[in-house]
Amino acid sequence: MNKKELQPGAVLKKSPFLVLNRLNNGEVRVYSKLHGNLTSYNYNIDKILELFNSQIDVETSAKKISEIFHCEPSTLIKELYDKRFIIEADKNEKDILLEYIEIVRNKNKSPKITDVTFLISAKCNLACKGCYHNFYDFKSNNMEDNFAGQILNGLFPYLKKRKIPELLISFLGYEPLLNFETLSRIYDKACRMSEEYGIKTSFKVYTNAFNLSREIFTWITKNKSNLGIKVSLDGIKEDHDKRRVDFAGEGTYDKVIENLKRIIMTDVECSVLIVLSKLNFTNIEQFTYEMAEIGIKSITANIFSGHSEDEKLLELTEEEKFEAIRRMDLSTEKYGIEFNGEWKFAVVQMITGAHFSCPAGIKQLVFSSDGLIYPCQRFAGTKMNLGIYEDAFWEKLIDGQCESYNKWTANLYDSVMDRTKEEDSDLAGWSCPFHLFTRGENFSKNPERQLNEHLIQYFITRPLNRITNQFDQPHQETH
Repeated sequence: MNKKELQPGAVLKKSPFLVLNRLNNGEVRVYSKLHGNLTSYNYNIDKILELFNSQIDVETSAKKISEIFHCEPSTLIKELYDKRFIIEADKNEKDILLEYIEIVRNKNKSPKITDVTFLISAKCNLACKGCYHNFYDFKSNNMEDNFAGQILNGLFPYLKKRKIPELLISFLGYEPLLNFETLSRIYDKACRMSEEYGIKTSFKVYTNAFNLSREIFTWITKNKSNLGIKVSLDGIKEDHDKRRVDFAGEGTYDKVIENLKRIIMTDVECSVLIVLSKLNFTNIEQFTYEMAEIGIKSITANIFSGHSEDEKLLELTEEEKFEAIRRMDLSTEKYGIEFNGEWKFAVVQMITGAHFSCPAGIKQLVFSSDGLIYPCQRFAGTKMNLGIYEDAFWEKLIDGQCESYNKWTANLYDSVMDRTKEEDSDLAGWSCPFHLFTRGENFSKNPERQLNEHLIQYFITRPLNRITNQFDQPHQETH
């Protein structure tokens, strides 16, 4: 956020969005529910902030702070002001909220795309129960490398002009490795252009790891230095095989585990993705233990969302969702495993200062072989898209002339503005717009507010790396 100069004689007060939490070891966690800026203090910061319960000028507060704590008072006051823990006395909650939204809206008028996803396969070799592709009839062909090449030809000059130093390219499907020939060609071209334009480029492949050829393992081994593999695995064997089955209805766990172990042996960065539901809720700790035993260092856990009435019976209750995430967090910490998921978006934005709208379309774009561009892979096959790709697309993004992008972001931020009309106008619980889209609701709704608030209260007491480590567009990971 833009920092304002603190003027001499300014009258200040505590932010209405301020949250303090003293841990058992005496450490105090402080953050703003609007601006984030989670900070740990090891002294009586709560007593210092109490000075601002009432309006107080800079000079008087500096004198009183020096009596409480031996520090340079003006430096501490400036820090608290820059982090928006204290604010100008004449500002109310609505003013601050509106100002914040306007700053964020202006900042994102022109996106800074750092993640690009190619939906390259129109087929899958599994028939998983509750697959999101069964909800929207995503009709697309296998992507051809010539079309992907056109996108890359515009993407890398865009990155150079926007001075974006790094790029993540992801491959999804249905099952992306069923179109391995195209995937490898896109990879090779992107590597060449990465070197030509000086853009550090990494790659991630999302796969069910059910059927991997020797050619694929050789390719993984050759390119392991800038490649990541994320394997879908929905729990221990008895749980996984209830949902992730082949076309004969047989469980796939044994074959996936065999291939997962082979992937790990290539020394490539490898993680697993589990979708939490009533099918695997009981055995969370056992699953984490088994993953640690085979050498998994990172787990992404998302929450199952059913679409048919039968599928909805598999959904966790609000209490179970929180409990599942809490248990997964504790068990992964026990084995030194990093832990992420789409649920983490609300937590991270609330306590580190991420912007209060989905980053889809602002930091990432998804390209389908039929030419349509989506702000997120979840929307593939829906009407929520940015139109058909054309060669002028990237230039229009830079110039602010891409009508589809402007419409998408306007919809998001207008919905955020709608939240300011509520009696309780903070943005706690802002969640993935996809959930709202599927329900036909306005993006300003708060369907997961209670869950998010529970998660925030829990994670605020956790080690800082358990909150923020490797937070990389988790809402995209929906296998």
